[in-house]
Amino acid sequence: MKLLCCLFAGLFFLQVSAQDKPIIWGYLKDGITHEPIALASITNINTKQTVITSGAGRFAISISEKQVISFAAVGYQLDTIHFEGKYLSQDTIWLSLSPLAHDLGNVTVSARGWSVYQLDSIERRKDFLQGIVSYTIPTIAQANSGAGIALNIDRFSRHERNKRKAFAFFEAREKEAYTDYRFPASLVVKYSGLKNEQLQQFLQQYRPSSEWLRAHKTEEDIEYYINDKLKLFFKRG
Repeated sequence: MKLLCCLFAGLFFLQVSAQDKPIIWGYLKDGITHEPIALASITNINTKQTVITSGAGRFAISISEKQVISFAAVGYQLDTIHFEGKYLSQDTIWLSLSPLAHDLGNVTVSARGWSVYQLDSIERRKDFLQGIVSYTIPTIAQANSGAGIALNIDRFSRHERNKRKAFAFFEAREKEAYTDYRFPASLVVKYSGLKNEQLQQFLQQYRPSSEWLRAHKTEEDIEYYINDKLKLFFKRG
């Protein structure tokens, strides 16, 4: 009887844990060609967890109701979903990204010396700002009487708070996009020889932060980083 009670208690604990941190499976595809997007980053904005899609565009991530999933890949727009409504009843979610157009008029990479990431970022920022006013109302403004300064109440309106949240979110996703650009699968393959599932696991487990990458600007820095992490990867394996 005691053993049976322990068994039921264990099953209850597992059920509660699963409810607290459910795993959702999904696929990421190109919004135009419908081809899978491999080795893209999928991030739970609330928990900061990032996972990498497989060669078939498949991923699994911990997510709770009303949390936000964002997804990014080099050459594509950033996008998000709120995990609520129809997604809660789906065993598998299907996500898609729109390719970037790079419609920058006469501007070319060779003319300005811009990188692919910079062009992607310019295009993403342009589309983002189409729906959001870039001017942020100052917190402190001149008083109406002209005698001094006063707190600008409009700064704390719901619209302004939402706008600041949108900018903060966009900048956070830009960091993920920068990491995707500086730490691509092709570079990891070059210095590690990893392929398929091992490559996906390595990219997911040892994904460096954008801050680390901005502080370590050369490919040689990343080569040393990969070599160090490979020792841990095979040791744990």
